[in-house]
Amino acid sequence: MVEHFFWLNPGPGTPLPFHHDPALVLLSVAVAVASAALGLHLAETTRRLPPGTQRRRLALLGGAAALGTGIWAMHFIGMLALRLPVSVSYRLPLTALSLLPALLAAWVALRVLARPYVSRAQWLASGCVLGLGVGAMHYSGMAAMQLQPLLRHEPLAFVASLALSVALALLALWLRLALPRRSTWAQHAMPLLSALALGLAFAAMHYTGMHAARFIGLPDSEAPLPSGWRHPLALAVALTTLGVGLLALLLDALLRYRALYRRVRGNEERLQALVDTAVDAIVTIDAHGLIQDFNRSAERIFGWSAAEVYGRNVTLLMPEPFRGAHDWHLQRYLQTGQAHVIGTAREVLGVRKDGSRLPLRLAVGRSGTRQRPVFVGFLTDLTALKQTQAQLRIAASVFHHSNEAVLILDAGLQVTDLNPAFERLMGVTRLGAMRQDIEHWWPDMDSEPLWAAVRERGRWQGELAARTALGDALVQHLSIAAVQDGDQPARHFIVVIRDVTQARRNQQELERIALYDALTGLPNRRLLMDRLRQAMAQAQRSGQLLAVCFLDLDGFKQVNDRHGHEAGDILLVEVGRRVQALLRAHDTLARLGGDEMALLLGELDTPDAGLPVLRRVLDAVRQPVTLPGGTGQVSVSLGFALYPLDGASADALLRHADQAMYQSKQAGKDRICRHGARAVTGTQGAPV
Repeated sequence: MVEHFFWLNPGPGTPLPFHHDPALVLLSVAVAVASAALGLHLAETTRRLPPGTQRRRLALLGGAAALGTGIWAMHFIGMLALRLPVSVSYRLPLTALSLLPALLAAWVALRVLARPYVSRAQWLASGCVLGLGVGAMHYSGMAAMQLQPLLRHEPLAFVASLALSVALALLALWLRLALPRRSTWAQHAMPLLSALALGLAFAAMHYTGMHAARFIGLPDSEAPLPSGWRHPLALAVALTTLGVGLLALLLDALLRYRALYRRVRGNEERLQALVDTAVDAIVTIDAHGLIQDFNRSAERIFGWSAAEVYGRNVTLLMPEPFRGAHDWHLQRYLQTGQAHVIGTAREVLGVRKDGSRLPLRLAVGRSGTRQRPVFVGFLTDLTALKQTQAQLRIAASVFHHSNEAVLILDAGLQVTDLNPAFERLMGVTRLGAMRQDIEHWWPDMDSEPLWAAVRERGRWQGELAARTALGDALVQHLSIAAVQDGDQPARHFIVVIRDVTQARRNQQELERIALYDALTGLPNRRLLMDRLRQAMAQAQRSGQLLAVCFLDLDGFKQVNDRHGHEAGDILLVEVGRRVQALLRAHDTLARLGGDEMALLLGELDTPDAGLPVLRRVLDAVRQPVTLPGGTGQVSVSLGFALYPLDGASADALLRHADQAMYQSKQAGKDRICRHGARAVTGTQGAPV
């Protein structure tokens, strides 16, 4: 019998490969989690109901039906997700019969969850029943499969699937029962975690059980391809499960509505509408100090629900020492008629459910009969008011002590207030700055687009040039915010000023260091590449040519050897100045390093259009340069390539220009050569 269930002695047959449809796997997990959430919710509802009532029994049965159906639906959808290379069918009676273990396990688990107190033994028993019930449902459902290969189960994986199912079921029940839920967050998070753990327990058991399955046989070459009926059938099963859950929820809602309706009818309609819509908390107590009514605002302010405080002493809303003295004051009033707080309004402290304190304004009145007096407390939450007052004090302190200058302007853009930091920054006094126009310090502030942006978006920020009372020119970052009251036009503007003069100078210096040669002041290779890409884009748009030139000084080493490196630096600076003087505004001369330079000539209509400029460059470089130790003279070998004729990329153009420069060197120096051209021209343009 065992060998017909377990795969103990592997024979010549090979287990068939199989896989699962990811979409149906996700759907099965979602159904499991949703069903677990619904079942746990109904169990929690059942726990709050009086024992032995019809509603309690119906809620328990509805939850078990929803949870058990969800477990079975998860298994069925998981089986639909299975993909085997053989034809598979199912025995309908056995498939339907597999629903019974799931229903029984769900009923046992929810019945335990519905108890006011659950012992450790009950928790262990219910978790084991639930996990094993899911396992029984799974393997009975597997037994309903009809297929040509033999179905066997690997023993260790089989035991692991049951152990995992039981372990996760115990974890889910523990999350629901054992963890505290004192905070609002925990009250919502713990049920979700429990539902997730329980749903994953069902899914994990199924797919671990599938991992234990071994299909021994040969693939069916005539097995039909996966058809499209699986997804609609899985969706139909999921929707049917959802319908069962909705019916259970509907039944619970109807029963809850009937109970609530009876309670409302028996409440004698004590100004319920007024109490529920009141902004202030309204708390009613009897002669013993026990809470009888707790409106919605009281729930919001104190964090307790009405159900949690009904019948409890009102002192749970009070801190010490008021808590200990309250009952004594109440009894003294009932005996002597001497009121302590009744008929007056005063500020007191209250305690929220989480233990935090809050300021309140309390007014107490008496109603009811002489024999059965009722005391009604009206409590106004002063937290926002106290916070506003504290924020105003903090804002005033920040305004006064801030290191950033702050101005407050009226609707006419005149100064109505300023802080000491503004006085220090702009060199003015408070008295002298009051009622001044904003343009007095920032002439560019009189800009219609700027104030249009402030009025439209409520704020603006940017940098403006400023002038202090001492005449110093500064660059400042201004943030302007409009102070608006609803849809009304802004009556005041807040201007926060930060001096960025030194930061801008530092930024310009860093840009100069990063993009320009330290010796000659010419653009370096990084800036050259950026301008080259821009020049190529411009040439492409205009349809003109771009010349990329490489320049290498002839005889520069001899100057260095004869006069020294300091003289060589002077010569490089002078050469750069001479060549730069020959160029147009949109041309670029850059130093690449040593005595190598690069030149960009744009807006050329013909390949030879740049030659006149290049010849003048040769002439200018050849002129002697006065040096500290005498006179130095060099020439230049120049090679160039044209975009797009000689290259379509920046790297290709630079490489070809470099090759043309070496061609000039080899042809005798002091001349110009274009990449790929046979003719090499000298200073007068004559071919060499």
